[in-house]
Amino acid sequence: MDDVHRIEIPTPFDVGRVNCYAFVADGLSLLDPGPATEAAYAELSAGLNDLGFTVADVEQVLITHPHMDHFGIAARVIKESGGRAVAHRDAMRPLAEPLDHFDREQAFFRPFLQSMGVPEQVAETAVTLPEAYTDYQEPLAVDYEVRDGDSVDVGVDLTAVHSPGHAPGSVCFVPETAPVAFTGDHVLQHISPNPLLTVAPGTEDERTRSLPDYLDSLERLRAADADTGYGGHGERIEDLDVRIGDIIDHHRQREERIANLIGELGPVTAYDLMQELFPDLPATEVFPGMSEVIGHLDLLEDENRVEIIEEEAIRKYALR
Repeated sequence: MDDVHRIEIPTPFDVGRVNCYAFVADGLSLLDPGPATEAAYAELSAGLNDLGFTVADVEQVLITHPHMDHFGIAARVIKESGGRAVAHRDAMRPLAEPLDHFDREQAFFRPFLQSMGVPEQVAETAVTLPEAYTDYQEPLAVDYEVRDGDSVDVGVDLTAVHSPGHAPGSVCFVPETAPVAFTGDHVLQHISPNPLLTVAPGTEDERTRSLPDYLDSLERLRAADADTGYGGHGERIEDLDVRIGDIIDHHRQREERIANLIGELGPVTAYDLMQELFPDLPATEVFPGMSEVIGHLDLLEDENRVEIIEEEAIRKYALR
């Protein structure tokens, strides 16, 4: 697509740069402008200058999902330009109240992780460590909320494909004029995105079933018949259907690996399984690691392949 340009924005995170896409066919629209840092703002400004624009020219900012490396700087862009913010309805609350959302997650997941076998101090560390990263975002009020199948005009019509899993309120955008998809972090070329646990949209005391949601979303995106993907990080995805198939295969293989471990170890907690799968996992990765294991346990539960045993408020899993 000749009227779309990638600007690689630096982030303070291990994932590296985030891809911001500038649509210039009719005015200027941005997709995922990056985190709230001066380095990100400088790189965004320079990239827009190369295209003959400034931040003040931005008419709208589209957000694929409410993670700070993608949306953190959007409020600053909107304030400077007077443009509008576009996101899925399920992302509106985390975008508008990111710190409150983080507090809700901490309150929910402290006891939840312990119920999954995580020692109390490890659980506390897992939910507290992300506090260091909450400075890289500013609250963002969404002006236009989209649902699955809605269109957004960026010079061409982009159709929103609701794709929860990696995050609630995640959307991919598919233009009507080309067989491509802007996939955010839903599909990436170089890594398999982690379907992270979070508090379910519209609730205070329910969690997402992120991996089942994620696999369903992959099939929804596959049905859009896009050949090429433009992800939120890294290079473009040359064969999107093949990449989707690879990710699904990865998760199904991991599901079988976990089923086999349950069979070998007898009634076992999610934390025990995580330690078997990832024995050298640092404290910074405990929450993603638990999200990974619990997601596959959700799949096994949905398929009626495991039974759940409650022992002294700790949940254990055994094969049926």
